[in-house]
Amino acid sequence: MNGILITGANGFIGSNLCRYFGERGRRVTGLVRPSSDLRFLEGLDIRIIRGDLREPGGINLPDDTSFVVHTAALVSDMACDEDCGPNIHDATVNLVGRLKALDRPVRRFVHISSALTLGYNSLDISEERPGESAEFLPYVRHKIRSERALRAEHAAGRLPLVILRPGDVFGPSDRITSAKLLQGCERGAPLIVGHGRWRFGYCHVGNLCRAVELALTRDGIEGRAYTVTNRVLPTWRDFFGALQGGLGRRQRIYVPVWFAFAVAGASQLAYRLRPGMERKLNYYRIKRITTETTYDISRTIAELGYDPDDDFERQFAGIVGWYLKEKERGRLA
Repeated sequence: MNGILITGANGFIGSNLCRYFGERGRRVTGLVRPSSDLRFLEGLDIRIIRGDLREPGGINLPDDTSFVVHTAALVSDMACDEDCGPNIHDATVNLVGRLKALDRPVRRFVHISSALTLGYNSLDISEERPGESAEFLPYVRHKIRSERALRAEHAAGRLPLVILRPGDVFGPSDRITSAKLLQGCERGAPLIVGHGRWRFGYCHVGNLCRAVELALTRDGIEGRAYTVTNRVLPTWRDFFGALQGGLGRRQRIYVPVWFAFAVAGASQLAYRLRPGMERKLNYYRIKRITTETTYDISRTIAELGYDPDDDFERQFAGIVGWYLKEKERGRLA
């Protein structure tokens, strides 16, 4: 399997995929925006092309592209419709349009969506048993729109599509979530709310890379969607406690659930009064870490042959190790 195009190659998931496939001798092309920071692609033997999927006319995709993994998207539970529409749905539709202009059709298109399209705050969530809707988030709404657009292309015989819906993805090179959590730990911020013993749909990025490889190569799965998490799931206390412990910290202040929601409410009110300020907390984030959300991955295991690495304690340690190296190099803002 050669000729893999990975969009959003400089991002958290994209850079891990570039490394994963490059180490396996695959010919990888990474699509990045012209202004992208390429630090996480340093030392990788990949071809870089620059372009913006919001303006696809200027993107010259290589004609030897056989496989596509589409990771490029705005990822934020704080973003508005005006930002999510162009950077999630429109970018996806534009990519498909550019692929149609290639000399030969692609053999497989893997779209990285989100398990939140199936909902949250429930156990063993699946298409047949959706959880509480998360469509109040523009990010989720536009992920759902993207899935629908891609499924329409597949139904028309124009796209050999497989959709992957990862849960909460963590791992090295996660400068958005993991790095900020660890910076909070160093400032002494209490991360654990309540007893913290709610499980969540943790997905280590290495397991997502394995699922992508299977989605690209497994026969007879076009048009299907698969949820991807670890099989053995940690609690928020497991996760946050490991991050704190990896930095030599220990949370000593008990944060009641009601107090966390009150702080989130105050944060949202402050943002309404001063829209230009950075938003760091909302009701959704507190609800996520104070309720249990798990996803049914039995079909992913059965149909893809997915066999996740469930050593989450080692995975947590790897995140902390990456953070400390980045900090030592002065590469964390």
